[in-house]
Amino acid sequence: MAQALLLSGGMDSAALAWWKRPALAINIDYGQRPAAAEREAARMVSQEIGLPLETVQIDLSSLGSGTLVGTPALPGAPTPEWWPYRNQLLLTFAAAVALRHCGIDTIWIGSVREDHINGDGNPEFREAISKLMKLQEGSIGVDAPAAHLSSTELVEVSGVPPDVLGWTHSCFLSNEPCLDCRGCAKHLSVLNALRRRW
Repeated sequence: MAQALLLSGGMDSAALAWWKRPALAINIDYGQRPAAAEREAARMVSQEIGLPLETVQIDLSSLGSGTLVGTPALPGAPTPEWWPYRNQLLLTFAAAVALRHCGIDTIWIGSVREDHINGDGNPEFREAISKLMKLQEGSIGVDAPAAHLSSTELVEVSGVPPDVLGWTHSCFLSNEPCLDCRGCAKHLSVLNALRRRW
């Protein structure tokens, strides 16, 4: 059987694509502010690998919250960019796309060790959503092959070249890196750690 990767265009999913070489990449524009840059990053990475890429556009911006959509975060939001049930929605859409491709039985996501603090980035969520999706027609599961690694470790293990890494986009606010949001801060932190090791 084969795997499809939910390829956001960010550093973690791009490194996972380079490392594991799934059968298919899926990029979803769900109404997030940096969608165009993420889509272009996913296209560039997929093209370099020779990986088939499906792009999907489903405008969920009316359901969003926080910096990713440009509205105040909902009360009690755990982070400024929190979008309610985002990963659950994206995995459902990705599985629906994957069903059109014979033989795909798993959706890979680029979750890393740092994501375990998030409700939809921890092992319990992945196990529950995978079980739920396998109960339905299509029986596609969910896995995160790099969940035991930090972002820096994932990039190192993957062997993704620096120029390919340079195409990735992690900003939560716009299609140009703001250098101020949590996404940009993580991106810069990983690059700085890698520079010291390269």
